Amino acid sequence: MMVRCVAALIGAVLAILPASAEVPKERIVLPRAVVPLHYDLAIVPNAEKKTFTATVSIRLKVETATSDIVLNAADLDLKSVHLSGRKAAPEISFDKAQETASFHFAKPVSPGEYTLSIAYSGSINDSPAGLFVLDYDTKAGKKRALFTQFENSDARRFVPSWDEPGVKASFTLTATLPQAELAVSNMPIASEAKLPGGLKKVTFAPSPKMSSYLLFYGQGDFERVSRQVGDVDVGVIVKRGDKERASYALDAASEILPYYNAYFGTPYPLPKLDMIAGPGQSQFFGAMENWGAIFYFERALLIDPKISDEASRRSVFSVIAHEVAHQWFGDLVTMAWWDDLWLNEGFASWMQNKAAEALHPDWKPWMATVARKDGVLSSDARVGTHPIIQPIHDVQQASQAFDDITYSKGAAVIRMLENYLGEESFRAGVRSYMKRYAYSNTVTDDLWGELQKASGQPVAEFAHDFTLQAGVPLIRVSRTATGLSLTQSRFAVDESGAVKQNWHVPVIVAGFDGRPIWRGLVGSAPVSVAVPAGSMAVVNAGQAGYYRTLYDPEMFAALASKFGALSSYDQLGLLNDSGALSRAGLEPVADLLALLSNASTQMDPVVQQAISDHISSLVWLFKDLPGEARAKAFGGAVLSPLFAKVGWDAKPGEDRNTALLRNQLIEALGASVGDPATLAETRKRFAAFLKDKNSLSPAIRSTLLSVVAHTADAVTWEDLHHLARTAESSLEKQEYYPLLAWAEDKAVAQKALDLAMSDEPPATMKPSMIAMVAKNHPQMAFDFAVAHKAELDALIEPASRNQFYVRLFASARDTAIQPKLDAFAEANIPQSARAIVVRIKGGIAVAAKRRAEAAPKIDAWLITRCKGEGAETVCTK
Repeated sequence: MMVRCVAALIGAVLAILPASAEVPKERIVLPRAVVPLHYDLAIVPNAEKKTFTATVSIRLKVETATSDIVLNAADLDLKSVHLSGRKAAPEISFDKAQETASFHFAKPVSPGEYTLSIAYSGSINDSPAGLFVLDYDTKAGKKRALFTQFENSDARRFVPSWDEPGVKASFTLTATLPQAELAVSNMPIASEAKLPGGLKKVTFAPSPKMSSYLLFYGQGDFERVSRQVGDVDVGVIVKRGDKERASYALDAASEILPYYNAYFGTPYPLPKLDMIAGPGQSQFFGAMENWGAIFYFERALLIDPKISDEASRRSVFSVIAHEVAHQWFGDLVTMAWWDDLWLNEGFASWMQNKAAEALHPDWKPWMATVARKDGVLSSDARVGTHPIIQPIHDVQQASQAFDDITYSKGAAVIRMLENYLGEESFRAGVRSYMKRYAYSNTVTDDLWGELQKASGQPVAEFAHDFTLQAGVPLIRVSRTATGLSLTQSRFAVDESGAVKQNWHVPVIVAGFDGRPIWRGLVGSAPVSVAVPAGSMAVVNAGQAGYYRTLYDPEMFAALASKFGALSSYDQLGLLNDSGALSRAGLEPVADLLALLSNASTQMDPVVQQAISDHISSLVWLFKDLPGEARAKAFGGAVLSPLFAKVGWDAKPGEDRNTALLRNQLIEALGASVGDPATLAETRKRFAAFLKDKNSLSPAIRSTLLSVVAHTADAVTWEDLHHLARTAESSLEKQEYYPLLAWAEDKAVAQKALDLAMSDEPPATMKPSMIAMVAKNHPQMAFDFAVAHKAELDALIEPASRNQFYVRLFASARDTAIQPKLDAFAEANIPQSARAIVVRIKGGIAVAAKRRAEAAPKIDAWLITRCKGEGAETVCTK
């Protein structure tokens, strides 16, 4: 065949956004003259050689006459191409940059249905992109398993295809593999036949119409445990020998699936739902929602009773709930293009908490989300943030959309909408949305339309404000003669606040008894709220709103004096807002410090965890500054009484959230504060653990090992290294090797970097070890990673490669490193993919400014509470 090395024909489409949104650049998508209807794919992997051969017959429809069929193909060698009804083979051209192949026909192809047949070959990758390998150790030696990962744009590395979310088709997959191995895909096996040479051919049932990134294939020495849940065969697929670690996941999925069937009103439509565990990890994702065949890295799915704690169990539940939610939001109904990615990720993030609240209310998941929301409110208040719905120009930009704004802000805005509209109206809108758009693609306004019809409320009027513009609203509250005055502006911790914006903010004002006094939308005009004289009121009561609240000094003082009487939700809100407002210079630092001083063992464990987080942040701020000893001593004074109440070991009948609090306090007192008593007990228990692995309770095992690793000297590091080398399970290896890179001591951290690029750690853990070193030593980790870039690039999937190196500077606090970051970006990152550079630089600038301006003010306050110097410093609350 003739091959032309010229640019392929790419269709350019202008995205249509409301007039208030920024007009995006031209979106690079495939032409729509031809669309696929069904793929019939047959693949023959050679796992040992890491190659595969394949054929695909694509039934397609030509909508308008064309001389060119253009589809996506990356790193594939096309052997032959044939279109039904045409004798002559087309002329083939490739555009490597756009990852497309064009088939040019001498005469235009008329409208109608055809079959495009392609024979090709490709490579099996070491990084999780396309078809990839994961190697793991067993008692019988090393074994290799194969899996696929396609989101956001790597199906094209597996099959020539229309690899865009808005182009749906059905798939039939056939694979040839060793008879002793198990094959898994989206649908159940339809037929299986033995072949010579110890091989077999497996054909899966045709899939429903779906986007290409949801296709999945895996093979290996697997075992499957399963349970019938209604009409669905729910299974967990693990490497041989891991069945006992799958029980928790199977139980979780079996309770989540019926809940979602009832909530969405549209039953899960596939005959089976498999969850597949892969031994390794990625820099980009922990799990992937392939329809009917959800892939997880092991630590996101499996629970080992010998080593897993309460946090691990909740994390696994949350990830399963997130991915199973995608079977509706993302798989059944899919965003038309990546700028509406939040329709997938924001909703799944919200739904995982909705499921936890329904099935495990004792976890208090909504209260925990209030604490976690503080993180995205902070990042959304800096330079480099973006709207939830952001213009995506190409697939490289799409990779940047998988961030906390899309996930966490998206979930927070949905929580706010549900709270404002009411649970029943909101669910009715979601059910209508699912029914109307099943097996198709949508944009955000399609959802707003269904919610509007169900609730009778002008949803788009205020929802657009939170999804089409970036940033965080600030509601200012001041006392008047008759009640309260509410006004708004944009909240920011840097120059991003210079942008003048307005939102329609859903606000709830309540009394101390929790009863609403007023609820409504606060817009550009001030709002007056009547409050009885002498009564106290809380704005954003229940903390479902996505905004910061700034009380006038008199109101703040009154609320702070009654801090313990506030609901746990509102304690979290006042605490987190106070921290953010002090960082922005809008509130005295003494306000936050006073709230921390009021920490009490009577507070909910979730609130105590938030207090612990603030103490750790305070100590981090003072790292290597003159007031560091005082910050640590103050932290110990606040946290030690809390830890004295919970103790090292669980008590019969204690609140399950107390288990999480215990671990957080051990981590904060040991790794951040450096409390001598905590460190002494940590080392004592670790010494016993080295002699007897059963001496350490799984409930605190991971946390204790983390403290040991963070404070390790060279001798202790070698003890941890021995544990990593001799670990029998891949779950343990995935725990130990990153811990080896957690040392605060720079010389010990260098040992971890050297180990990372040796042959010893599993391949997928090498980048993770470098990323872990960067948390304490960002510049050292960055320099090391750049020096080993060629080797690391082979281990990092293309979707996250640009971000990996830049994120190594996420914990940096010195703006002097910014030129180095700029130089790297200029040499390695396309202009369209540099949003992450802006965000990281903005974070560094904010951290540096806070150390220069806020730290001296905090230290001045600490001096009034502390005496002594260095290790002898003692503080009172």
